Amino acid sequence: MNIYDCDKTVKNIDKNIKKFDVFKRKNKIKINKKGRNITGKVFSLSVLTLLILFASVCGIADFITPEKLTVFNINEINKNNFIIYSKSDNAIFDFLPQFKTLNLFDSTNFTDSINDKSHTVFNSGLTTINSKSLVNVLETNEKDEIYTANLFGIIPIKKVQINIFPQTALIPGGMPFGVKFFTEGVIVVGISDIETEKGAVNPAKNAGIKTSDIITEINGITVNSVEESANIIESSKGEVISLNIIRDGKHTELKLKPAYSATENKYKSGIWLRDSTAGIGTVTFITPANYAFGGLGHGICDVDTGNLMPLKKGMIVNAVIDNSIKGKPDAPGELKGKFRENMGTLLSNTQNGIFGILNNVPVSPENAVPLPIGLRSDVKEGKAVIYSTIDEKGTREFEIEIIKIYKNSSDSKNFMIKITDEELLEITGGIVQGMSGSPIIQNGKIIGAVTHVLVSDPTKGYGIFMENMFMSMPEILK
Repeated sequence: MNIYDCDKTVKNIDKNIKKFDVFKRKNKIKINKKGRNITGKVFSLSVLTLLILFASVCGIADFITPEKLTVFNINEINKNNFIIYSKSDNAIFDFLPQFKTLNLFDSTNFTDSINDKSHTVFNSGLTTINSKSLVNVLETNEKDEIYTANLFGIIPIKKVQINIFPQTALIPGGMPFGVKFFTEGVIVVGISDIETEKGAVNPAKNAGIKTSDIITEINGITVNSVEESANIIESSKGEVISLNIIRDGKHTELKLKPAYSATENKYKSGIWLRDSTAGIGTVTFITPANYAFGGLGHGICDVDTGNLMPLKKGMIVNAVIDNSIKGKPDAPGELKGKFRENMGTLLSNTQNGIFGILNNVPVSPENAVPLPIGLRSDVKEGKAVIYSTIDEKGTREFEIEIIKIYKNSSDSKNFMIKITDEELLEITGGIVQGMSGSPIIQNGKIIGAVTHVLVSDPTKGYGIFMENMFMSMPEILK
């Protein structure tokens, strides 16, 4: 090999080395790009997994623990439970506003049975003298305390309202009662024109009076009856009068100028008023200590306005059921009866029932056996019974089935029931007006009361949790 050949060989070696370096750099770049691609995919997958996990836990949180709990003892519910409730300040999702409203297991949705025309909800009592339904309003319990639900006692996942409920035993009712209800003030149920010599005028409309207003004073004089109101207006001689009213819970004063009616020859306001109502319902429970009672499971509301009627005074009388109108689809039935002797005083009209004091226990001593209250956590889908009086045979036990439970609800439609008792179906067709308040018993506990019937299917209706009803009872009666 000559010098020229050696030099050529060296050049070839250098050339090959350069080619190899280029090859390494190219493959290294490819390896780096591939590594970055894998890293990006892993990161994206991780983020997606975390998002799915957050969404799932939010939904699972609503499934494994409701928005609202009632317990006898907080230590009792925390015992042997993977969800521990504490007074901690923050839950893990409090910092994620987009997840706060996520509820994959919403148990308070009544749209399938309330808004649908074919599933109209009709109040099952109080049976009023004109057979119209009563309308109840939603209520929340202000005494509930806020706790944090901690997964495995470590991970705070959501806030829960918890009510520490007193352990109480009540005598179940089922006996009918009549109620005579007198309002605090007079309720405006409508307005109309007055025919005068100069044509039709509407003093009430001109004054700004609206349906559902409650008139408490006229010209500074307290009024609690239609007669009192009419006398003041008729003696006004057409001069402007002042009306103190309550509207949406707020007091205000309006001025009204009565018009002289050419047909009745007296001054009138054009206001239609109501000051009382009467009807039949069912006692839900009686407290053994003082004979305080709860009934209906919903409030007594005005049949025209649908608003809760303000109570001035009320009387509870014995009622004898002697007849019933059988319920049919789109034609709710009704219990018929006669009022007898006075049996107590009505003291409170609330959204979840009426309450008062009985003169004595209207059941025989052997039947006056108190039962423990069942909380909403005790209510199960399946068989149960109601106590009710539908004829002259007295209070009897009838079979029902609880077919759906709304754990988070706070009004008087907390679970759906279906009448399965053949005798009750034969006589009444299911739930009828006047049965409202009939206590519901399951597993030896009084868990609620019948409140409403579905117009489209009288065999089905709603019940209220006993805890909701009992907590609406005035403290002085408990």
